[in-house]
Amino acid sequence: MSVEELLPAYAAGELSEEESERVEVALAESKRLRVELSRYERLFVLLSAAAAEEVRVPADLRRRVTLQLTMNAYLDAAADLLGGILGAYGRALVYFLRLA
Repeated sequence: MSVEELLPAYAAGELSEEESERVEVALAESKRLRVELSRYERLFVLLSAAAAEEVRVPADLRRRVTLQLTMNAYLDAAADLLGGILGAYGRALVYFLRLA
């Protein structure tokens, strides 16, 4: 595994002592790797902060979702029924006027 591939694990403190030493030697020699490590460290700080943040779910979320699903089902059924009724009236009108 390349040193660059080890950087995320190094930033997270998950490498063995030998791997850490290998990365540290490479970091001392490469500004590009130091910049990349800095990016991983900032990313881990942001991820830690995001994971620690409490997610608040609205108390009435279940009711709102249920209401939305019910309304969608009702409107779909009403549209199907209305389409069926209009189709039946249209066919009856055509038959009555002897257009067919």
